[in-house]
Amino acid sequence: MKLRSLIVLIIVVLSYSCNPISERKQPPPTLEQLASTDLNLNGEQLANAYCASCHIKPEPEILDKTTWKEDVLPDMRKRMGLVLPEDFGQTLPEDLGAPAGVYSKVQLIRAKDWDKILAYYLEHAPDSPLPQAKKAEPTKGIPGFRVSRPDFHRIKGNLSTMLRVHPKTGDLWLGDRLKMIYILDPENGFQIKDSIPTEVAPVDITWNDDDTFELLTMGRMDPSNDTLGKVSGFWKEAQDWKSDELLTKLIRPVNLAIADWNGDGEMDRVVSQFGDHFGKMSIYLSGSTGPAEVILRPEPGARRALAVDFDGDGDLDVLGLMAQAKEGVYVWLNEGGNQFKEKTLLRFQPAFGSSDFRFEDVNKDGHKDIIVVNGDNADLSQVLKNYHGVHVFFNNGQNEFERSWFYPMYGASGIEIADFDGDGDQDFFVLSFFPDDSQVPKQNLIYFRQNEEGEFDPFVLSENVDGNWLTMTSGDTDLDGDIDLMVGSFEFDDLYKRATKSWKPFIYLENKMN
Repeated sequence: MKLRSLIVLIIVVLSYSCNPISERKQPPPTLEQLASTDLNLNGEQLANAYCASCHIKPEPEILDKTTWKEDVLPDMRKRMGLVLPEDFGQTLPEDLGAPAGVYSKVQLIRAKDWDKILAYYLEHAPDSPLPQAKKAEPTKGIPGFRVSRPDFHRIKGNLSTMLRVHPKTGDLWLGDRLKMIYILDPENGFQIKDSIPTEVAPVDITWNDDDTFELLTMGRMDPSNDTLGKVSGFWKEAQDWKSDELLTKLIRPVNLAIADWNGDGEMDRVVSQFGDHFGKMSIYLSGSTGPAEVILRPEPGARRALAVDFDGDGDLDVLGLMAQAKEGVYVWLNEGGNQFKEKTLLRFQPAFGSSDFRFEDVNKDGHKDIIVVNGDNADLSQVLKNYHGVHVFFNNGQNEFERSWFYPMYGASGIEIADFDGDGDQDFFVLSFFPDDSQVPKQNLIYFRQNEEGEFDPFVLSENVDGNWLTMTSGDTDLDGDIDLMVGSFEFDDLYKRATKSWKPFIYLENKMN
């Protein structure tokens, strides 16, 4: 029986080594199964098997030799419980905040097999990060927009974490890491109309019809597994803002979606709890005893959720973007009775760095497409990546998606989509939080204007405006019928030193179409 089990396992491993993902019929072997067998395989086959047990296998060329050797592969080895003499004297992952169970206490890979995997990656990885593919160089100047930077004439750090335009008033709501929301009046030079203190950094907001609002606060902004995040309801009594906790103990949440998924006339909430080692995508459904949590995906890296009727059956489904190891775009189909069925639409390799996405009809064929930006570069592999950028996956009409357009952009982190120039098609603004500062012109904010041929012409700011862009929003702030853009800066240095400069937390791109 042991011989038969070994033969079956080797066949499964080899099938994972040779076949594309779409042709794989069996689940990958577990780490425990692999560790229990003396596999006589080469480095590539072992990498295919071991990597596929947790996520898509990353190809060697996605990172340079040094990054593989010194940063990524040692961490993967420790996660599989293989400790080598070179590790002695180094800080243990648990001492750095990794929860128990993330790094195995049991050795799940043989040392000789690990040596083969290491040799495979170091042999095939490039000496330095691969350059970007040839692309249309951006033109300086954002056509149709007037760029300005409001100065609030106060000394304060630029630490913007949230920008949103109120759909009724056009007021700009700005949140920052210093635990405050500012309500700004665009008709009067963005003067501060009101301010609302928060317990921690605000990251998302939704207004109700009665002028109350729900606010998502992140808890600890830096990578952590803390459960300090919450959703709070706010309302105003006389001149004072009051609040009440609606959802608590959220794991470093970053996005809040509100809609009626269970059809009872009450609002439900999907919270993207990015976390770090732990996290989840959860929906909180309204009920007579309070919100009932349904965990859609119990994995870290939940980045954004959208309420869409994906399958056209008349009820709302959840479309979501996941980052971290098991990166991809997923849909959770609403089957009624608080039941949701997961379907994978797109999968990405674990260093892809998914940052944001949208679901819009880009090519005007009547079917919504998936637009993904990737550029998260704050983890183990902090090097320039030629696969960071803007990806458009066209819908073939059967809700199947294939990448049809890609524009390389280092550190692409956020996207706003609208018909900014009023010609009837979708245009993009994309920001980068991790740009290549040596690029000329600077490419930390690019306007992709769609032309009559369905191609995108890239434009960048004509002036070198200082800022480390983290958050962005679009809306009709001046109520003239066109869509304006605001981009918020988060400058790391302002976290660790006393502020000495005037507070200029965002730039304003006023649309002059109307």
